[in-house]
Amino acid sequence: MASSITLSTAETPDPDSFLEKRSASASYGVAEIPLDALPDWRIDDRLSHASGRFFAVEGLSIHTDFGPTPQWCQPIIVQPEIGILGIIVKRINGVHHFLMQAKMEPGNSELVQYAATVQATPSNYQRVHGGRSTPYLEYFREHAGRRIVFDQLLSEHASWYLHKRNRNMIVEIPENEDIAVADDFAWLTLGQLRHQLERGNRVNMNARTVLSGISYDAEDDADSYGDIRDAFRLQVVESHRAGRSNADVSAAMTWLIDQKAKFSLDIRRISLRDMDKWVRGTDSIRHCEDRYFRIVGLSVAAPSREVDTWSQPMLEPTSSNVVALICQRRSGVLQFLVQAMIQPGLTDRLELAATVQLTPGSYRGPEDLPPLAECLDAPESWIRLEAVQSEDGGRFLRADTTHVVVNVPDGHTVNAPDNYRWMTLGLLNRLIRSGYYVNVEARSLIACLL
Repeated sequence: MASSITLSTAETPDPDSFLEKRSASASYGVAEIPLDALPDWRIDDRLSHASGRFFAVEGLSIHTDFGPTPQWCQPIIVQPEIGILGIIVKRINGVHHFLMQAKMEPGNSELVQYAATVQATPSNYQRVHGGRSTPYLEYFREHAGRRIVFDQLLSEHASWYLHKRNRNMIVEIPENEDIAVADDFAWLTLGQLRHQLERGNRVNMNARTVLSGISYDAEDDADSYGDIRDAFRLQVVESHRAGRSNADVSAAMTWLIDQKAKFSLDIRRISLRDMDKWVRGTDSIRHCEDRYFRIVGLSVAAPSREVDTWSQPMLEPTSSNVVALICQRRSGVLQFLVQAMIQPGLTDRLELAATVQLTPGSYRGPEDLPPLAECLDAPESWIRLEAVQSEDGGRFLRADTTHVVVNVPDGHTVNAPDNYRWMTLGLLNRLIRSGYYVNVEARSLIACLL
């Protein structure tokens, strides 16, 4: 993003009242129904739509030497389509504004949240569902005369999706280009988006992953960040500028390749009937000990969406997740501790993850918790961010993740395993913009540090 980004909130709608008005503008209905009662969906060896489009749920067998569990089976969502997640940006009175959509998603804890300008799979925008067309789609499929600020294929939740990826885009239109703003859309500044992110459950996951691709030029003047007053935010800006050199990126990539070579991952798609310790019932697919997550059916009524009513399977976690980043000022600049993590659904087996990424209900006791989980009990004075955010509300039901950033004081020793590494936000941003290097949970946390 250009060096003159400011955080002014001039001449933009009040984001809170706009979201509330759009939420109240339609009547929404979400009800759980048995899997066997889903119209147009069939379950045998896999759970799939009669059209062969949208997505399916299959079984997966996993073997790996990463982590404490060497082998397991689980259901996983298979959605080979590459969706478009795109945000239009424009200077208004010299300030960058982002065209955001107030979008209802049935799995969100707060049903209506700010989404990207366009959030659609090919099944959506090719109107397989027979519904309305996708507004503003042409800005991301016809690029002539427009500046492509960010354009990259990035992974999605690789513990729940198999090889899922979306095209993340930011497209800047000229200041003098008029664009009609539909009822569910509003121009928001970066500062307004940051405040929505700090509140939690206001900016959806698909928008967060796009926003994580924003970069800040090294020559930026800190004075341009109008509402940054505290020392930590100034350190965040400095961290965004640091570690961007090609040498830094090359060293990080080499380290990641070393990690990929160190660990093994073998996955095999299997029938839902063949999953050990999973129960395939008429109402749901669940773990025999009711751990991890379950697959349920959902009936949805949403007049503001492309179709007014539909039914679909959803993945519902049995408990909320937590992702946390430890940061510390090291060698004069704020750095963040990330880990190389294998997840079964990743396209290339391993990506960078947050310091801690866990589902508390998946562990039998404190002894099973991952390294550095104790940072979640850090003194309150160390906590720089704590907000609950919804995951992909189009596929996951009530999947809330607590996002935490812990600022460890200078000189405090942090002992981390070999698959952990300190990186600046600038370096992480370069890796995000390079493709499959930073997983979606870490990108979501980075977006919250706008």
